[in-house]
Amino acid sequence: MAANNEGAKPLIVFACPTAYGHTMPLLPHATHLVKQGYNVSFVGGADFEAVIRKTGAAFYPTENPYTPEAFQQFFKIPDEQEAFFWSIKAFFIDTTPERMRALTAVLEELREKHPGQGVVIVQEIGFMGTLPYACGAPPPKGYDRFPPVIGFGTAPLVVSSIDTAPFGLGIRPDSSEAGRARNAAMYEAMKAKQEELSEYATSVYAKLGATDKVTEPLFDHWTTSYDIFVQPCSPSLEYPRSDLSPKINFIGGTPPKEIDPSMPLPLWWDELKTNRQAASPKKVVFITQGTIAVDYNALLIPTLKALADRDDLIVIGVLGVKGAKLDGFKIPSNAKVVDYLMYEAVLQYADVFVTNAGYGGFISGVMHGVPMVWAGRGQDKAEVSMRGEIAGIGVNLETDRPSTEAIRDGVDKVLTDNSFKTRCLEVQRENQKLDCIGQLERIIKELSAET
Repeated sequence: MAANNEGAKPLIVFACPTAYGHTMPLLPHATHLVKQGYNVSFVGGADFEAVIRKTGAAFYPTENPYTPEAFQQFFKIPDEQEAFFWSIKAFFIDTTPERMRALTAVLEELREKHPGQGVVIVQEIGFMGTLPYACGAPPPKGYDRFPPVIGFGTAPLVVSSIDTAPFGLGIRPDSSEAGRARNAAMYEAMKAKQEELSEYATSVYAKLGATDKVTEPLFDHWTTSYDIFVQPCSPSLEYPRSDLSPKINFIGGTPPKEIDPSMPLPLWWDELKTNRQAASPKKVVFITQGTIAVDYNALLIPTLKALADRDDLIVIGVLGVKGAKLDGFKIPSNAKVVDYLMYEAVLQYADVFVTNAGYGGFISGVMHGVPMVWAGRGQDKAEVSMRGEIAGIGVNLETDRPSTEAIRDGVDKVLTDNSFKTRCLEVQRENQKLDCIGQLERIIKELSAET
């Protein structure tokens, strides 16, 4: 890379997949860095252009592979593990050529405009665009070598370990002699599939100029191929690993997004404020199905049914899709349902968060100190649920289609056992103290100083 201008801040390039849960955690960092005087570029999805530009960053689009048709194909695969491995190829490895093209174009444009200035890339783990370069592809035009890269996680850590089972199963870690033997046997059982993924990635990268093969498990490659990797949570929200790579840094959870005072709110919103000020306020239960797997019969409707007879509760359901409705379902008298609303708006009032265990919602619950009930299995959701269970901040229902009885028992357990709230507040403070926003800037400065 060309020499950095004396005393100049590096140019920052955020590289992010075209999905909500991958994009939103990066926006506070882009906003902060712009305010600190950095020149920030952001490669992302066209659907998020407005919110990306609002940070002050320059926006560069990349194609969106996450179409309704692609997700329909994914959800039709009956076997959970087969669906998981299919999604790794289709939603990640196969996106590499377009992601690399989009990122390379931005890097070359920046080099033309700022020929002597350093560059630091912050790549969200699912973006993939830098990985062929990590495997030996020639650097972009104008660069002697590829710029330093910070990997940024928006999912639980996927790295393998002698102390954990393979990622995706949501099995409690075990570092005992017997546990490590169990883990090793499970890795061995999945070795052929993992090698298939690594070979598939190698073949894709080779067409993009890479000269090196992916010889390690693919998920390890995704996490440790960067100069440094940042995980936006505290260590207590991850599995303990005795062999964790020193490249991995825990920087604390992303601070809650500020609530726009002009944001339209439901007509019943004042009831939440009034309830909070009451002498004996009702407990508030917040339910979300997420924004992708929006089969409301899986979790949201069963939760409304499970709590319908509870006059001591206010139940708030967010459908996660603008314009969505619960057709044919009568909403209970103690419940309010809205199509779309910022989680932060509801979580400030919530006593329990019932969720399908998406990682973004999980971190939002943590940063608001709200105990959770998780009902998730597919994708990374079993892993999110198990991490929360181990941290002691909620109840893991261990299914993505819980019964009304299981939901009722989970909510009651969280409401009646004060240890969940106490632990949530401890973990909230841990994450706040780590200073997620400040830590990323510090790491950028350190990498920039080394180049």
